[in-house]
Formats: sequence, structure tokens, C-alpha cells
Amino acid sequence: MWTLLANLCLAIASVGKSLARRARPHVLRARGVRIGPGLHLEGPIDVTAPENVELGAAVRLGKDVCLAALPTGRIAVGDRVYIGRGTIIISHQAVTIGPDAMISQLCHITDAGHGTAPGQLMREQPVESMPVRLGAGAWVGAGASVLPGVTIGDGAVIGAGAVVTRDVPPGAIAVGVPAKVIGYR
Repeated sequence: MWTLLANLCLAIASVGKSLARRARPHVLRARGVRIGPGLHLEGPIDVTAPENVELGAAVRLGKDVCLAALPTGRIAVGDRVYIGRGTIIISHQAVTIGPDAMISQLCHITDAGHGTAPGQLMREQPVESMPVRLGAGAWVGAGASVLPGVTIGDGAVIGAGAVVTRDVPPGAIAVGVPAKVIGYR
């Protein structure tokens, strides 16, 4: 009897998860996110200013991805892009991710930072914003950070844990803190 009851509970839970998974894209669309066909969500995600977020066709987002497009920001994700679990993308101006790019888990991409002028509290510093662009087929390794004003070229590879502070040419492999080009694909 207990086995039957346990199996019934598991079946009900499984149906609930399946329905939630299928409903998530519709909820995002209803909130104003522009979504191409074939969006796959591996779990719940967080979207701020959904009207400023665009997801291309066949995009795959990991669990707990955060897309924070502030009222003046825009996040545009190209077709067939993968963004791994726990990655945070923040835009005050523009973050553009080209088609077929891959962003591994726990990455941080932002187009804005605070000023550091002396004699002024940090919380009172102005926000300084410059667009960020990841090229087509670029790959950003786990835990990497991409900072304001950076363009990562088509097909470039960013190593795990790197902090990208300047542009990376197409096809380059960049690693380290700060990230430096060590070769080409």
C-alpha cells in the first residue's frame, strides 16, 4: 500500500514539474519577453524589465539564469545560444550575444559599473555604461566575467574564471585575470 501511495505521489509531482516547465516560456512571453521558437528552459529564470529582453530561436537557458535589463538597457540573445546555470547578465545600455554562442555556468556579463572618484561615497558614484558584444560562435568558460565595453569576436574562446576587461579578437583564446590572448583557434 505504501509503495503504491509513494509511486502515486511521485507521478503527481512529475506531472506538476512537466507542466511548469512547459508553462515558463508562455509566462515570459506574457510578461513581454520577445521569444523565438524552440526556447528551452532548464528551470526557473529571473528576468528584469522583460520588455527589453529578446531571445532568438532555439535558445537554451540553464536554471537560475538572471537577465536584468534595466529600464534603459537591452539584452539581445541570438539564435541557438546556450546560457548556463546561474549566469547573470546585467544591462544598463546593451548586451548583445551573437548566434551559436555558448556561455557556461556561473558567468557574469555586465555593461555597467560604478565610478571610483575620490571623496564621494561608492553608493553615490555615477553608473558608467558601455555596450558588450559576444560574437557568433563565441564560448565563455565557467565562472568568467565580461566587463563593460568589451567585444568578444566571432568564434573566440574565453577560459574558465577569466576576467575580460578589453576586446578579444575573432578566433582568439583568452585566459586569466585580466584575460590575455594566448593563441588562436
